[in-house]
This record gives sequence, structure tokens and C-alpha cells, in this order.
Amino acid sequence: MGVNLYDAAASDVYSCNPAGRLTDVELAATFEQLREKGAGVVRFWAFQSYTEGGRDFSGVDRVLRAAEDAGLRVMPVLEDGPGDCSTGEEDVPLDQVESDSWYTEGYREPLGTARLSFRDYAALVAERYADEPVVAAWTLVNEAETPRRTSEDRSVLVSFAQDVGAVVHEAAPHHLVTLGTQGNGAPGGSGTDLREVYELPEMDFVEVHDWAFYGDDESAMPGGEAGRPPSVDDARCRRTDAPVGCAFAIAAELGKPLVVGEVGITAQDERGRERRARLLADKGRAALDAGASGYLLWHWSREDTDGYDIGPGDPALDVLGELARTAEEASDPSS
Repeated sequence: MGVNLYDAAASDVYSCNPAGRLTDVELAATFEQLREKGAGVVRFWAFQSYTEGGRDFSGVDRVLRAAEDAGLRVMPVLEDGPGDCSTGEEDVPLDQVESDSWYTEGYREPLGTARLSFRDYAALVAERYADEPVVAAWTLVNEAETPRRTSEDRSVLVSFAQDVGAVVHEAAPHHLVTLGTQGNGAPGGSGTDLREVYELPEMDFVEVHDWAFYGDDESAMPGGEAGRPPSVDDARCRRTDAPVGCAFAIAAELGKPLVVGEVGITAQDERGRERRARLLADKGRAALDAGASGYLLWHWSREDTDGYDIGPGDPALDVLGELARTAEEASDPSS
């Protein structure tokens, strides 16, 4: 169980949200508080923009040390599909870079102001932290998605995940690797495309995101019924725009773990935060019942807890603790 804190690696080199940047002391205190609330993992951005092109890893280093001190593990993410906080043009998704060629050729060349290609950077950062047990897993690209397909009608994400997944595994053979798909109807990584991506031996677990844009805030398991995922044989699961519930069914059939890397619901006031906590509890229980191995809330913030952010005192954190206890009891043979 855990949270996203995308700007955790902010430093003098780079910050995507300078107003919310945490000092070393604040980061340590935040991680301690999250641990006390039941978090075990923090997912954060470790893009090339945060490391000055792989020349200054002080921001990432401080996240790993703070996590280690707090008894947490981390899931670094190496690039952003929507184009936020990246070296590319702001708000330009990767699948729109150079006529949608980034996932086929562009990742082998520097993006925007980057010093290294994504492929070379992935190898560099994975090798640097290869012996760090605090790293739970690497996510290659947050919300990797693209409508582009090969002449064999396969998503180009399949060959991308195979190539870069192999690069990271070679550099860090003891760490897990996932692509970073939403798996909820987003193009290139849902339904039959999700199956082809995650049946690759280079992919160790399935990542999905639960957002209302492709799903439903009110549904505990979008695409399923009564909080349960649909059958893997459901006609919707054989499409390339399948709902997130199908990802659970496909992951089970593949025999691979599934992690909900992001789940977010907007809340504008105290009543809204109570509603969000209730809905997140329903979603979390449904995910665990369907076999999820991880469930990460979006997004921790020490300041503004309106919108999608979750901060100190938010009832969503109590849900996190309840889910953590449920997961622990389920994994304990003596319980």
C-alpha cells in the first residue's frame, strides 16, 4: 500500500512544483507520517529532468535515503507519457512527439532538452541503484499509451516494453520492472494490448490506473459487477479499449501480480473528502479481493488537499491503513 508523491525528488537541480517542494527535514517527516498511516511504498518521478541529464542524482538519492530511514520502499518512474515535468515540450504527450514516433524510434534519441536518450538514461539510472533494496520496482513510463500500431496490428508499446525492459533488467537484475500503463481503456495498453505487453518476460507485473476519465469514480471495479472484475472471456476484454476490470482478469490469467499505481478521486471540501474516502475504500477492497498486490493513492500534498491531493488529516489516509491491515492479514497464513 502507498501513495504517489511525484515531486519527491525535487532539488536545486529541478522541481516540477517549486511551491510544494519539501526540504530534507520535511521529506523525512512526511515519509514517517505516511509509514505510520500504513504506507509501505512511495511512487515518484525520477525523470531525466530531475537529474540534470543523469549528472546529478542528489534529488533521487535523498528520496531513497528518506524512504530507507522511514522503512518505506520506492517505485521510481523514468518518464511521463502525458509530457508533464519532462524534458520535452510541456503538455505534449510522448505519443505526439515527432508524429507519434517516440515509442518506436524517438526513445533512442534525446528528447527536448535531455542530454541522453531515454534508453540510455534508463540503463544509467537502473545501474546506479541496482544494489538498492529500497527500490521496489521501476516504472518505465507513467501512463504509456499510443494509438500507433505495427503492420501486424500490434501496439508499438509491446516492442518498446520488451526492449527497455530488457535494458533495465540487465542493469538491475534484482529489481522488478513494469511499463506503466493505465489499462483502463487508454490506447495501446488495454485489453488485448495489455495482454501482449505484460505476457512479455521483461515485464514482471501489470500496472493499472483507476481514473474516472476512462472509468467511474462510483464503481468499485469499473467494467465489473458487484465489485468483481469481468470474466477474461468477456467480449469487452478482447477489445483494445477494455475497462480496468479486464486488466485484473488478464493479470490473473497471465499469472502475474497487478499493482494499481494510481487511483484518484477529486474532492473540494470536507464532505467531498469523506465521500472520496468511502469510494477509495470500496475500490481498494475490490482491488485486493481481485488479487491486487499493490494500491497507491494519488497524490500526497502537504498544502492543498482540494482537487485530487491528499494531505495530513485526510480520511483517505485512514483508508490506506485499513487496506494495509487487510492485505497483511490476507498474506498471513496464521490469521
